[in-house]
Amino acid sequence: MGGAKKVAHRAMDDHARGDYDEFALHAGVAIERLAKATLVKRNPIYIVEMRGSAEMLFHMGGHRRADRVRTVGAGEAIARLRTLGVLTKDPQLDQLIDLRNGVAHTTGGEEAKFLLPTLILTVQSLIEDVDGSPRRFWGRWNSTVLMVVDEKRSQVHRDVQLRIRQARHRFEDKFVDMPNEAKERVLSTPPPDQGEFWVGDMTLVNGNDVVLVTAQVACPACTGPSMMTLVPGETTTTGTALMQDGFICHLCGLHLKGGEEMVACAELANLPRTVSIPPLAVAHKMRSDVRMGETRTG
Repeated sequence: MGGAKKVAHRAMDDHARGDYDEFALHAGVAIERLAKATLVKRNPIYIVEMRGSAEMLFHMGGHRRADRVRTVGAGEAIARLRTLGVLTKDPQLDQLIDLRNGVAHTTGGEEAKFLLPTLILTVQSLIEDVDGSPRRFWGRWNSTVLMVVDEKRSQVHRDVQLRIRQARHRFEDKFVDMPNEAKERVLSTPPPDQGEFWVGDMTLVNGNDVVLVTAQVACPACTGPSMMTLVPGETTTTGTALMQDGFICHLCGLHLKGGEEMVACAELANLPRTVSIPPLAVAHKMRSDVRMGETRTG
């Protein structure tokens, strides 16, 4: 059980980094180990490979020690668990095992990316059968796996919340075995202002029309200073309503795009969804009259 837990956590870390090929590999190994543990609990003979000599049969029966231990592969272990009624037919589980075995090939791991719920649901079925604790098995990932398979939430909400948790773990992992103050020092360091990335309050205009507004907010994943973008919505006589449109954090890499994803982020959804700013014509009237001196050479 401990080995399955360790490799399952690796699979979760792989998915968080976007390394979906490695995710498929580790997810398949975790399922195989749990599947065999489940079969052994029913009867150790159930993991014997049914070909070649009877050496393994006697080994698992406790009558003699085999020179080489051979057991069934992941696919056969799953098939036997389906025969026993522990698992049901699931094409996505079969696909995950094929990806792990290299039978199926992906382009950039995109197929494996969407198989995280398959790993979670399969582990849940197997853990329950061996009387294990899902909470202890998943550890720090427990709240994440519960959210991923929560069908009461929309797919967008589940995806956004998954990315937030993954970003949080990525950020925390950077400070493993480092002094406690290292993380606080990073969070208190002013964010970069380097060309393509800007954290701070800024308004882009085209004539008298507001095009884009950026605002500094706390990241929902790492709490660091991050940038939220807003775009113009309805314009009235009192100002221009701005709608949340995107978010990016340079510390943990969390990136959200579009109003639907912004609303799905509970922490950012608690912020005002619209911001009213005065039209530029009003702003110009409120501005102090500044006269520039005569320009001279030298």
